[in-house]
Amino acid sequence: MTVGEILSELGLEELIGTPFEDEVNIIQMMRGDLACYERLEEFDACYVIEGHVQHIIYTPEGGEFYRDLHEGELTGVNFSLSKKMSQERFRLFDVDVVAKEDSQLAYLPLDRIMDLKFKGKERVLQKLMMMGVEDHFKHSKYLLLKNLYSDEEFFIRYLEEHRVIDMGSTRVISEHLNINLRTLQRVIKNLQDRKIIERTEDRFTLKDSQKLERYKKKFEK
Repeated sequence: MTVGEILSELGLEELIGTPFEDEVNIIQMMRGDLACYERLEEFDACYVIEGHVQHIIYTPEGGEFYRDLHEGELTGVNFSLSKKMSQERFRLFDVDVVAKEDSQLAYLPLDRIMDLKFKGKERVLQKLMMMGVEDHFKHSKYLLLKNLYSDEEFFIRYLEEHRVIDMGSTRVISEHLNINLRTLQRVIKNLQDRKIIERTEDRFTLKDSQKLERYKKKFEK
């Protein structure tokens, strides 16, 4: 996939043919490869061309937050655009990037756009602003739900919304949803025993919504 094709996929055609194309860095990561925090110290936006990578964010309190990224996903727009104005504010945590499978990534230094002159610059900045807002809203909603609900209730609500969970083993699911592995395994067993979900290898499918509604009553206060 060329840089021009990536920009087109993101709806940033105005950047094709500008010096920005030469700033984009495409890298290959083999399964298990780790790109440590130092590599991302400039907070360039990351676009997954193919594969599956996981961000592990370490908070100052010693906590860990996981985010899984798959083909076609972009993250880090806000970080990349804001680093010139307030770079130090984004050094409150460290980040590792782990390849969960062989992957190809593109790092886009969006802050460089500020210094470029090209036709359609205003439209590009407006598009990036919207991308940043959508990304921020998605994560804010996720973190809010995590604070409101227990691990068990959070998983139940995630299952109800998606109906099919097909992201790998229970360990992968626990990392992706940031919930306790033992709690997840216990909940899955309960749901299987009650015939609420069906498991086919690492695929979990909601089979009986009515039974799930009755199961959810245990969370009512």
